[in-house]
This record gives sequence, C-alpha cells and structure tokens, in this order.
Amino acid sequence: MKQFFILSLLCLGLLLQGQAQTSKKGEVQTSKNGQAQSVFKEGQGQTVSKVDYSAIKTAVSSPKSKMYYPNLLKRYHANDTQLTLDEYKHLYYGWTMQPGYNPYKPNDKSDALNEMLLYERFPEIISTGKKLLATDPFNLDVMYLMHMAYGEMNNKVESQKWLTKFEGLMAAIKASGNGRSKETAVVLNAPRDEYMFLTVVGLRQKGRPQLVDNKYDLVSLQTPNKLNLTEVYFNIQKAVEKKR
Repeated sequence: MKQFFILSLLCLGLLLQGQAQTSKKGEVQTSKNGQAQSVFKEGQGQTVSKVDYSAIKTAVSSPKSKMYYPNLLKRYHANDTQLTLDEYKHLYYGWTMQPGYNPYKPNDKSDALNEMLLYERFPEIISTGKKLLATDPFNLDVMYLMHMAYGEMNNKVESQKWLTKFEGLMAAIKASGNGRSKETAVVLNAPRDEYMFLTVVGLRQKGRPQLVDNKYDLVSLQTPNKLNLTEVYFNIQKAVEKKR
C-alpha cells in the first residue's frame, strides 16, 4: 500500500509538473550556463519570491475583498470547485496570518495514520484525518491520504474533492518560485510540506535540510533527476518567525 501511495503521488506529479524556469519580467531568467539569475528588485517589502505577503494580508483582512479570509475558508471547507489558483494562493499563504497557524504543531496521530495505511484501515484514516484537518486545514500529507482512502473505498466523488484541494494548493505552491536560488525559493508555510512537494515534482531528498540565513531550508537532492537539480531552496521564513 505504501508503494501505491508513492506511485500515485508520482503520477500526480506529471499533472502538476510545470516549467522549472521562467523568463517573464519580475520572475527568473536563466543564463546560457543554466544558472538562475534573479531579476527581483531590492526593497520589495513583504514580497518573498513571487508571494506578496503585504498584498495578501490586505486582501484577506478586508470584509469588502473577495479574498476575505473567513469567506474564502468557508468556500474551501465546502469543497467549492470554482476556487481559482489566486484564491488557493490566498488560502495557503493567508493562513500564516490567522490565529490557527501553527507550522510546528506536533501530529500525535502520524504514527497511527501510518499504521492505518499499512493495514489498509481506510475508514479510520478518514475519521482521523477529518479531526486533524479541522484545526490544520492545509496539511498536505493528511489531505492526500483522505483522497487515497476514499478512492480505495470506491467513493470517487469524495476522493476527487480531496484531490482537487490538494492539486489547487500544490499549484499555488509551485507558482511561488522555482527553488533554484534564495531569491526564487519555493515558499512554504511549514517545513513538513517539503517532502510532499519534492515527491510531487519527482525529486528525492538526500540527507537532512540545511537551515540558511534562518529563513531557508536548503535541500540536497538525489541525482540524476529529470530537472537536473542538485539542490532546492525552500523559504520557510514565516514558520521560523512563528517559532520564535
């Protein structure tokens, strides 16, 4: 069953895999030798890679905004299939500004979930997963387990609901940066999301992450890989600040 879990994630990665390099103004340009060069300007305030936290905070805090967080979160919990990429971005990164944000919250059910997966106790995965996601709504690992469990129980409708959420959040994360430099790091709410991100895009971690400048996790990768990368930068600045 664990092999099926990894295989299904790798298949999902083919759906989410986008261009690792971009050449649009304000993003990342790649030189002839393949080295990523940042064209972000200094002094952009709360902009991290391509995530403008200042703009997100303004949008999710205003009751007049279509991104007002209580309304957006309500739609998310209601499995609204009309949520856009921009709305998923505001949901994921806007969570860092909410009272419930706790990136280092211990998951005392993680071992139990692993055991449930091992012994294919899918109804228990669903009941436990719902409890965890009630207070931790963007736990990608648990969300994907929910998708799998419903699928194994032949409940295609519920399985697709969780997959749609997972894909929406992962697309927002992928749009945050390409991970090839500090300036273009992939922006995450919590370090725990690193493994899931790497799995989805078909990369495998080598060794433990190295904390750089107290805001980045530098992850070495197993080579060769299809993206020709030896390392990936993750910006976990919000998580580090919350931990202080």
